[in-house]
Amino acid sequence: MFIRKIILITVLAIMGNLWASTTIRAIDEAFARGELSPDEMILNKIYAIFEPQSIDSRFRVDNIQDLKCGTPILIQYENMQSDLLESTVSIVESFLEVNRDLRDIYDSPGGHFRFNYSTTGGDAVPSADADMNGVPDFVEWAGDYLDFTWSREVDAAGFAGPDHSGGDGFYNVSFENMGPYGYCTTSGVDGGELTRLVLHNSYVGFGANQDPDGNIKGAMKVTCAHEFKHASQRVHSYWSEGGWVELDATWAEEFVYDYVNDSMLNFMGYGDPFSHPHWGLDHGGTGSYEDFAWEDFMHQRFDDNSYSSAPVIQYFWTWRETHTGQNTMDSYAQALTNAGSSLTEAFEEYVVWNFFTGARAVMSGGISQFGYDESGVAGFPTATLAATHSSYPVSASVSGIENLGAKMIRLNPAGEAGLEIIFDGQNSVAMSAMWAIRYVDNTVDWGSIELDASNDGSIVLDVREATMAALIPVVTQINGSSYSASYTIDPHAMTVCTAGDLNDDGAWDVSDLVRLVAVILGNGAEPNDIELCAGDVNADDQTTVQDVVTLVGIILQ
Repeated sequence: MFIRKIILITVLAIMGNLWASTTIRAIDEAFARGELSPDEMILNKIYAIFEPQSIDSRFRVDNIQDLKCGTPILIQYENMQSDLLESTVSIVESFLEVNRDLRDIYDSPGGHFRFNYSTTGGDAVPSADADMNGVPDFVEWAGDYLDFTWSREVDAAGFAGPDHSGGDGFYNVSFENMGPYGYCTTSGVDGGELTRLVLHNSYVGFGANQDPDGNIKGAMKVTCAHEFKHASQRVHSYWSEGGWVELDATWAEEFVYDYVNDSMLNFMGYGDPFSHPHWGLDHGGTGSYEDFAWEDFMHQRFDDNSYSSAPVIQYFWTWRETHTGQNTMDSYAQALTNAGSSLTEAFEEYVVWNFFTGARAVMSGGISQFGYDESGVAGFPTATLAATHSSYPVSASVSGIENLGAKMIRLNPAGEAGLEIIFDGQNSVAMSAMWAIRYVDNTVDWGSIELDASNDGSIVLDVREATMAALIPVVTQINGSSYSASYTIDPHAMTVCTAGDLNDDGAWDVSDLVRLVAVILGNGAEPNDIELCAGDVNADDQTTVQDVVTLVGIILQ
């Protein structure tokens, strides 16, 4: 019973990795209901990779090539192997066996990779050989793409590379006709290796991407980046992160081949932070393919979106080497703290980035002016709104916000000068209320409403120059279930003033200076709206001695 419980926990954690495949999801759900034994469950998943005609008819579909990566299934098999029947292990290993004697060999120009391939049989690669050197162009592409991946992930960024000094002196790669794009496995490895890679043998029939060299090359490129990152993860922490390894490997596609956008086009749209922003980053127990925007945000925000280094993500994996038992989100928090931020601060900004994407991206001349560098490219998803308000006053509520989730609320100015938001968040939960304003000049201002211990607070937004605004309740804690918040938005007349002219007489003089000092010191009558507005002489949203200095300079001009 205990072993079965552990296996079930593993399955539920893995489910998040494979949401793209209805077959895999159906298998997991049937196992969770007790309709499949562990052996039947793992065999059906293995068949989904290698022999779809053998899948139980209850789970069979016409096309399961929407399975991005076979690695999570093989990780699950490895973790369960000692509890499986000998006959089950024998079947799985027969699929993973590599017969190098019957294959041709090609070594990549960079000297890291040895490819075993065939030009005949079911696993044959395309035989086209434009340069007539005896090696299929398809294999040479793979050599170039993996060499480039090594240069980015290992040489430049400092992620761990597989130790290929033993055995034949190369990291081994082969090609197979299979369901997923590829996989990384610990079975059939060469001496001294931890893993080996397997790539699809044609990449025909997969979804479209944005590679100018075509879909086939694009799919191969991102597979090389993705599966090689799995090999690196294995060296760092033996895949102790569960489904989070898929989030990271999918981010690696963006790091190495940013322009291909295969995962953006084919694996967004369900369960990602745009289609389901209220679902937690770890919805279902783990992050996965669909959540790669989280690491992409971290990299773009804290690593300047470098294509040669990734200090925050690299720190995360170095940290994981000695913290394999730690909750993965706690490890992300450690990496963010090391970068001078925090998990709460980073996640607050992350949800604001996610609001301004797709149809709401802030673009100028085809270039993103806020958030993700590709936030407005064709195919980048637009975050789903919980509500849109265009007339005020309005009172509403939102619910079902999971831990590390948010609800997106759009506010159209509707001719109002200001909007006063009164926010009432659920008690006893780590919650923030983010606001954002997009102005007519294509700039964005954002921040958080200051909340008290009961998660209540208010703010007035000046929307006179705004094209849209946002209210985004977000739960920043890493555990929990489902939370709610309510809010009221009222029209607010904004005070019109001239900075420094506290007495509103059209001039700057000593009387304004005297009143400003009194306001700062709290002397005399309570300041009125015009005095409070004009007292912010340097427009930094506060009235301090710096405003006195600025006003003195104006008077002395």
